[in-house]
Parts: sequence; structure tokens; C-alpha cells
Amino acid sequence: MLEYTLFQNLSGLARYVMAATLARMATGGSTVAVILLARNYGAEGSMAGTLVACLTAPHILGPMFGRWLDKAQEPRYIIAAAAFLYPISFQLAMLAFEQNLWLTIAPLLVCGACGSLLMGGLSTQLASLVETDLSSQRRAQSWDTITYGIGLTMGPLAIAILTSLYSLYLTVTLLMLLPTLASLIILSFPSIKHRHNEQGRVIPDVKQVIKTIYHSAPLRRTIGMTSGASFSIAALPILSVYLSDIWQGNQESGAYLVTFYGIGCLCGALLLIAKPMKADAIVLLRNVGLILLFSLILVAMSRSLYSGLFTYWLCGVVNSIFFAVTLAARTEYAPKQGAAQIYLWVAAAKISAASLGAFVAGYLVDIAINVPLIVSSVVLASTIMLCFCPQKSLANNPSSD
Repeated sequence: MLEYTLFQNLSGLARYVMAATLARMATGGSTVAVILLARNYGAEGSMAGTLVACLTAPHILGPMFGRWLDKAQEPRYIIAAAAFLYPISFQLAMLAFEQNLWLTIAPLLVCGACGSLLMGGLSTQLASLVETDLSSQRRAQSWDTITYGIGLTMGPLAIAILTSLYSLYLTVTLLMLLPTLASLIILSFPSIKHRHNEQGRVIPDVKQVIKTIYHSAPLRRTIGMTSGASFSIAALPILSVYLSDIWQGNQESGAYLVTFYGIGCLCGALLLIAKPMKADAIVLLRNVGLILLFSLILVAMSRSLYSGLFTYWLCGVVNSIFFAVTLAARTEYAPKQGAAQIYLWVAAAKISAASLGAFVAGYLVDIAINVPLIVSSVVLASTIMLCFCPQKSLANNPSSD
């Protein structure tokens, strides 16, 4: 068994945070890197969009990856291999840019598959690295939220800074070295092999996992609320340029709106670390979902850049808390057998809904600026009603909870 003494003095959570941050900085910066490389080689916008989609499309296969993790005696080896393969595949994609843009699709799809394991797949291992009490689990999930926030913020920022000093090729190469280091840290995670042996595991197949979700009201609500919120929040980055153009008279200020949203995400995660939530995850899904709906309405009501900066920051804070709640829900309500599969089912639903939300927002913004925000708010409000209003039917089946 591979052990790395450099990391052995660190707690499991500290090692996880280090590995997740490094890996997600690369996945967070990969979208910007692909767009810059496509533009550098004269690709049209449609082609650039196709290449970016290659990084997200494989996330839909998350449930299959989850089954691999559930079946594996040592799932850390699979995730570490993905972290090691990610930079190699991205390097092949950069070489393909010089030959033919279409040749980049295959290696980018491999990157997308590895990215799914470095995001949702890596998160499935967090529960086994910390104490089992609720407070420790919730605090760990807050740290996980921070790694996503740092990755999605610092990855693109690192590219922006380094490209002013070095060539684009060297910049991307340096960023893609981070998952390699992450793979070494992942290999140092404590072994959970003995836990698997104790369980005498029978891994459920896809049909059984779907049946489990169908018969579990908390899991249905978790998937529904995660999808509805992801669809709604996806409009904010798309609209930032258009809203700043109206409020400030220039499109460049849209970057500040997105930056304040990212800062809000980090603030929300830090708040949860300082004071972990103790309420039932389903109750939190409803309550935080309502606050998120209110935050979206405030964005639609904003009439200046300053109010827009505040409402974008507020959306970031609330969505960060909401994301942590979804992590708690899919961890606490999933059965031990097939937990990784269910976790990645939720992740796949989240990615799919976010992609659809971004597409709808981009299509509707040409009609009127506020139409996407109205649609997003209606979708989230409808999701909350569908998930939490039909209490009578749920009451007749208490075992579903």
C-alpha cells in the first residue's frame, strides 16, 4: 500500500482539503483554458462551445462512476488515477489544437470523465475521513464547499495572472500539474478497505439505485431541489454582462458581478465552518431554498451596479449554504450500499440542470434582460412547491422518509 509520510501528520480532512483544492483549481480553470486555446487557434464560438461541452458532458455518466467507487475495495486508487490522467489528457488536447481542432474532442472527453471523479467522486470519500458525529460531518461538508469555491475562483484567476507573464501553453501546463500533486495526496488517504470487508457488501445495480431514490422522499426532494436551484442560479453568470451594461454602461463590469458572487460563495462556506448547521437536512433544503428564491428576486429588482454587487454577493452566500445542505442530504439519506452512486446521481442532475439553465438564460436574454431572472425564479418557486407542498401523500407513506 502506497503511503506518503509527507502527509501522514495531517488529519484526513486536511489532506482532503489540500487534494480537493488542487484538483478543482485545474477543473475550474479548464473551461477558460479551452476557450482561450480555441480563440488562439482561430476557432469560431460554436466550436469553442462544443469543446467546453466535452468537459461537462461526461458528468452525466456520474452514476456509472459511482458504481465503480462503490464496488472498489480502495476507491482512492480510482480517484488518484483520474487525478493523474487529467493533466496527461489535457496535454494531449493542447497538442491536438495544433493539428486539428476536432482531434481535441477525445482527450477533452477523457478530461471530463476524470473531472467528474475529481468533483463529485472525490466528495463521496469525505464522510469516511472525519468523525461520524453530525457536527463533524457538517463542518467537513462546509470545507468541501470551500474547495469548490476556491477552485472555481482561483483556477480562472491563475490563468488570467499567469498569461500576462508566460505563454498560454506554459500557463495551462503549469495549472494542469496541480492534479498530479493532488493524486499523491489522495493516495495518502487512510484506507477504508476494512470497512468494506465488514459490510459484506452487495453493490446495487442502476435499477436498484433508481428504485431506492424513487422510494425515498428525502432523496427525491434532494434531487429535485438541487436541480431546480442549479437551473435557476445558472442564469447569473450569463446575465452579468448584460446587467452591467444597463447599470454601468459597460460590459466589463460584469466580471465584478461574477467576482462578488464567488466571494459570496466563500463567505457562505466560512460561515458554515464557524457555525455548522444542526437542523434536519430536508428542513434546511426548504428554508435555504426559499432564501435563495428571495435572493434571485432581489437581483431582478436591482437598479444599479452597487445594488447588483450586493445581490450577487448575497446569492453567492446563500447558494454556497444551499450547496452544503445538498451535500449533507445526499450523504445522510443515502444507504451505505450504493452511496457513491446516489451521490453522483445528484451531481449528474445538478450539472444537467445547470447546463439547461445556462442555455435557457442565453436564449431568453435576447427577449428582455429580466425575463431569464423571472423564469429562474418561477422554476425555483415551482420546485419548492412540488417538493414540499404535497404533504398528504407523503404522510400516508411514513416509511418513505
